[in-house]
Amino acid sequence: MNLTKPIVFLDLETTGLSLSEDRIIEIAMIKLFPDGEETSYYKKINPQGRPITEEAFGKHKIKLEDLEECPIFPNVSSEIFDFIKGCDLGGYNCKRFDIPILIEEFIRSKITINIKDFKIVDVFKILSKAEPRTLEGTYKRFFNESLEGAHGAEADIKATIKILQKMETIFDLPSNIIDIDKYTFEEDNSIDLENKLKKNKDGDIIFNFGKYKDKTIEYVFKIDKNYYDWIINNSDMTLYTKTIFKNIKNYLLTKK
Repeated sequence: MNLTKPIVFLDLETTGLSLSEDRIIEIAMIKLFPDGEETSYYKKINPQGRPITEEAFGKHKIKLEDLEECPIFPNVSSEIFDFIKGCDLGGYNCKRFDIPILIEEFIRSKITINIKDFKIVDVFKILSKAEPRTLEGTYKRFFNESLEGAHGAEADIKATIKILQKMETIFDLPSNIIDIDKYTFEEDNSIDLENKLKKNKDGDIIFNFGKYKDKTIEYVFKIDKNYYDWIINNSDMTLYTKTIFKNIKNYLLTKK
């Protein structure tokens, strides 16, 4: 890759798979600089009593009692944000899970972050265009060896970087982050990270879920303003998605 600014590859382990309810318990990040240098960040985090699901524990083997002396996210949020600030982001399936849940933690910690400030290199999405693979399966295919320490955040992110570097020698990938981001997500018409809103073929923003699926935001606002209030105040959507709906509601109110 030809980097014009640093890119941070990240991997998270969490208490579960709910973007709105679960918490980060382990974060590993490696920052690659345009001159080839790199620096890393690693932290285990106390989820403040949030239980770890059996499914999550089955993957990362981290127990709540292992995290009792670890810092809570708000106490390390600033240093984590400073590490990624001014960088692009990369990871394995990071746009669907790691980045959204990290943004949720930032919002709870009163840190403002706009995902549009970052270009994203999602190795999983790149692979899905060429040949679907799990991280372990892809690592085995490319390097003919098993991934040691699979499902540990640090091992997984190191494997992700190694796979991406290997892919650059195999596939005809763009050589810069801007074009890689476009190549990976050019068919992605979603507005938010949960894909609750998207653009239709005419460029209008429409609902992508529920009873108003495929209806425009203007139409739904006209016939059922309370639906917006339910989404913002009572739904289990992420704080980031709720903020988008709140901004849309305020915008539509000014159009009246």
